[in-house]
Amino acid sequence: MTHIAIFFSSGAFGDCARHAILHALSVESGVQEVTIYSNERNMPTLNLANYKCGCGDDIHHGEDFERMLSNYGSNPNDKKQVERVVVDVTNSKEVHEKVNLSGVDAVISGLGNRQMFIGDRVARQGTNNILKIMKRDNVHRIVIMTSMGINEDKPCMEWRSEGKFMTALFNTVSLREYRDLSRMEKDVRKASDNGSDLNYLLVRPVGLGEECVPRGEYFVQKKKFDDALGPNMAKSDVGLFLLDQVRQPTYNNVAVVVGADPREAHVSFMEAGLTKEVKAANDEEEKKEHE
Repeated sequence: MTHIAIFFSSGAFGDCARHAILHALSVESGVQEVTIYSNERNMPTLNLANYKCGCGDDIHHGEDFERMLSNYGSNPNDKKQVERVVVDVTNSKEVHEKVNLSGVDAVISGLGNRQMFIGDRVARQGTNNILKIMKRDNVHRIVIMTSMGINEDKPCMEWRSEGKFMTALFNTVSLREYRDLSRMEKDVRKASDNGSDLNYLLVRPVGLGEECVPRGEYFVQKKKFDDALGPNMAKSDVGLFLLDQVRQPTYNNVAVVVGADPREAHVSFMEAGLTKEVKAANDEEEKKEHE
């Protein structure tokens, strides 16, 4: 993997994509070039100390980002480089003129949002514009942020009562967000039909609590109703999954639910994911109460 493009907007999905950028810029990532796309309002958020995450008070992501930029390709034998492009992904003309994916190996999309009242709702329009440029520039792989509980992923987070709450939100105050993500997913699947070379992955994370501590791991639900996941995971760990799935794809033309360690599947939502160590639900009676 040599060159990736990452698109991000505001909201939790954009937070995950910004963490994917940090992972991509790390020395061990193996990525040589990163092109970052966002609009004029959101691009400066790369310099914020915290990406609305639980990475720690001693971490300053903006300073890390700038330091990585200065070190990235500092070896004259390296050809590593980073480019930031300000673009409105909902403006098809602007995307056509400003987005250049020639030579890009894969794309990460952190567009859209599932949070009511905050964040951008640009998943469908932005993703469709990106897909057009991918086709034009002969790029096949895209890893896309979406949400648990979208389309066929029903019931949402079926092993937890919070899944019913999320479904209620999607049916009421977050209906606009649901429709944006649902229609985006359907458009992506339609674009991959009829012998297309498009290779997509729809990533449906569980809860993305701002206090969740990164553990450097993630877990994928292999079979609905059979497999449970930790209900709350760090945005940094989602970002790692996004990057891993463009570097070495293992899920192709599917949608997957990704979460934290399954041992936390029945832990209180207010406690899950908040420590580096896994808080397993060892009490059998507590497990039964959540079944």
